[in-house]
Amino acid sequence: MAGQQVESDGLPQVSEKPRMKNGKWLNIILIAAIVLLAAGIVYLLITMNQERKETEEMRVALEMQKENLTRELTDLYSRYDELNTQNDSMNSVLDREKQKIQELLQIKASNARKIQIYEKELGTLREALKSFIVQVDSLNQANLRLRAENQEVKQRFDEARNINRQLADQNKNLTDKVEQAAVIKAVNIIAEPISDNGTVQKRLRRATKIRVCFTLSDNPVAERGLKKVYLRISNPNERIMVKSGTNTFKLDGADIPYSAMRELEYEGDALEACIYYDAEEGEIIAGTYYIDLYLEGGLIGTTSFSLQ
Repeated sequence: MAGQQVESDGLPQVSEKPRMKNGKWLNIILIAAIVLLAAGIVYLLITMNQERKETEEMRVALEMQKENLTRELTDLYSRYDELNTQNDSMNSVLDREKQKIQELLQIKASNARKIQIYEKELGTLREALKSFIVQVDSLNQANLRLRAENQEVKQRFDEARNINRQLADQNKNLTDKVEQAAVIKAVNIIAEPISDNGTVQKRLRRATKIRVCFTLSDNPVAERGLKKVYLRISNPNERIMVKSGTNTFKLDGADIPYSAMRELEYEGDALEACIYYDAEEGEIIAGTYYIDLYLEGGLIGTTSFSLQ
């Protein structure tokens, strides 16, 4: 038949052109699929690399933002720490705010949400600081005014105290002068041994008494009235001659023995008087005797005499 070839074995031969055409299309489809897959992989790699790059950039940005916030918080803490006041209530508030800052500094911010909280707290603390600066300044100004007022009060108090001290010294000086002016002195003191009949004796064996005569000086500012004049006689052995151990008077808070005493009515004019001491037998010995006269707790005159 026309268009067919007969093999040597007598069977008809089929044409291979359609088979070859189908294989070509399969190759084209396979190559196209490979190209698309490769393009998808490239696109995916590019996208992943871009996302990784963006993620790294975001991480770096967050880290820098965190470092900035940490630096600002540290600076804010220093500013809080510089606020000085003597008000205990305000100091407690400032301590609480500084504690908040320390707690924020310990937070490990790793995402945008935490950083936003970080920034919000920082803004709140910054606004609070402005208010605290005004309050602390106001308190410090008030303290300065109070300190100045206290200093002025103290200065006035010191001035008043100095004036009072000066007045006290002046009063004391005046009192001392008045007291000195009011002191009654004993003048013209004469002490001598006498016999029983009142004759002055120069010889030891006839002396039985010691007579001390004196004049109380006139003093118009001295207190008038009954005065007790005490006589103390110290013998040559420096012993006080006394009649009784109960004969004492007060001198500088101590009980002092006396030899004899006489009460006198003093009216401010000069007053002459004598005091006698009756000696025991053998009590008067040779030597020098020292005489002291006391009035109202003070020594008013002294003298001495000698007996052979």
